[in-house]
Amino acid sequence: MNLIEWAQSPWGGQVPIHISWSLLWVSAIGAIAFLIVHALYVMITGKAAAHAAASSGVSSAEAARIPEQVTRHSFGARFFHGIMALSMFALLFTAFLPKVGVQFPWVTWHWIAGIVLTISVLYHIIHASFVLDFWSIWPDAQDRIDARNRLKLAMGQSAPEPKKICQVPAGK
Repeated sequence: MNLIEWAQSPWGGQVPIHISWSLLWVSAIGAIAFLIVHALYVMITGKAAAHAAASSGVSSAEAARIPEQVTRHSFGARFFHGIMALSMFALLFTAFLPKVGVQFPWVTWHWIAGIVLTISVLYHIIHASFVLDFWSIWPDAQDRIDARNRLKLAMGQSAPEPKKICQVPAGK
């Protein structure tokens, strides 16, 4: 069974050029297995999580500080992710449609989608590094403690409850 097809590059090295379509079934079965295991996990642990949430004891003063509407992402962030998703779908379609026999000038569209994706990723790196608070994405000591406590709780061990509310600095 030939899972990977190889060819010789112009420099004389061996390069993979094609992966067997039979591996598509492996990823599909893996995805279905993940969904089933995840659904079972949520069904089993969901009742305990719902009970813990009901008895969390958030005071009315804390609840009053929560705004009516919370902005999750700015227009720029949504626009960037939309452009990135569209370019990824274009790359996928232009890569696989010719494989199944759909004939069109795919190289041009694939090249354009690759350039758009590259520009959007460069924009995101520059924006996240210089416009947003770059250091806020790195985990601090409290994040590591919370992660350890969440892992212990997920494994059924006793641990303090992790922090509930993420404090966002004003103007962000």
